Amino acid sequence: MRRILFCGSDSFSSTILARLTQSVPPATTFLTLIPPSSHTGRGLKKLYRPPLLELVEQLGIAHHSLPRSENPLIRRNPLKDWSLPEELKSPDSILLSASFPYWIPSELITQFAPLRALNVHPSLLPCYRGAAPIQWQLANQEPELGVSIQELSSVGFDRGVILAQKSLRLPPATCYPAAEHALANLAADLLLHLIPNIDTYINSAWPQDPAKASYAPKIVPLDLRIDPSWSYAKVAGRSRGMSHQYPLNIQINGEIYQIEVDLPDSPLAARFAAQNGARLSGALPGELLFDRALDRVALRLGPATSSGDCEPPLLINNAKLVRAGGKGWLKPAAWWDRLFNTSPGSPKSLKTFRVSIDPTSQ
Repeated sequence: MRRILFCGSDSFSSTILARLTQSVPPATTFLTLIPPSSHTGRGLKKLYRPPLLELVEQLGIAHHSLPRSENPLIRRNPLKDWSLPEELKSPDSILLSASFPYWIPSELITQFAPLRALNVHPSLLPCYRGAAPIQWQLANQEPELGVSIQELSSVGFDRGVILAQKSLRLPPATCYPAAEHALANLAADLLLHLIPNIDTYINSAWPQDPAKASYAPKIVPLDLRIDPSWSYAKVAGRSRGMSHQYPLNIQINGEIYQIEVDLPDSPLAARFAAQNGARLSGALPGELLFDRALDRVALRLGPATSSGDCEPPLLINNAKLVRAGGKGWLKPAAWWDRLFNTSPGSPKSLKTFRVSIDPTSQ
């Protein structure tokens, strides 16, 4: 009987576990380790239950929900107070981590046989080590994404030897949810072959080359703050890879606006460019242009292309001021009129009004 301790939390780990429970040999049992549910939102009134918890309850898989600290000001790793069940203290047991939000201490790792405490990392390690590998691969428009099954290392995140690795090509316009799902299924394919043949994979494992390492840090709102110099491709990459976490945003006269957009490859963006070609060519990078008939504000992106043409416009279809007293989401016409009335030194006519976004400090 092979026993697997599966540590996870989100939809990525849920997809993997669902596939494993459907296809691994019958003589395999799972115990899952899941972060605690938490209250979120305004007033902490909404209860967030990790997707993996929902899955294991549906499947009837045994699970441990880690305790939450009684003092919210103390960010203590709950694994420090968790003991490995006796039934997992076997040479054949495997620890498998996927999108688990806590550092797994060496005291737990060393209770498993060498190279049987493993982590699923959705990148081709050593590239994109860190908390947000899928997001940064999409943002950087990598031609190939991938998955690595690596040793859980006690010396640092994502530095263990690699037991299996496979790449995947996705369509250029793929957004995060679709990429996450595809990579989770790729990881499950690898694991379904690795688990029953783990000794073979252990014998052929290889170390990472630290000289080739790159990093994928946690996403913050500033990563989606558009700079006047950004190209269309950079904005599109950040939107597709990161906007499920935070909206794209811009700064105008020191004020931050979240924005919802039509990307430059959309039909409406092409129509705006066709009807406003001369205005776009004469605008500077970072300048905003308004077309009242289309009810869209266009952001002129980046420098001219190698052919001399300007980047296609990024169309803003909603904007929201991020501060107390903001009016919620505004349609372009209402937002443009607000900018006119609040911008220092604005002209007397909306027809001659010009405004640009502020450069970022990145």
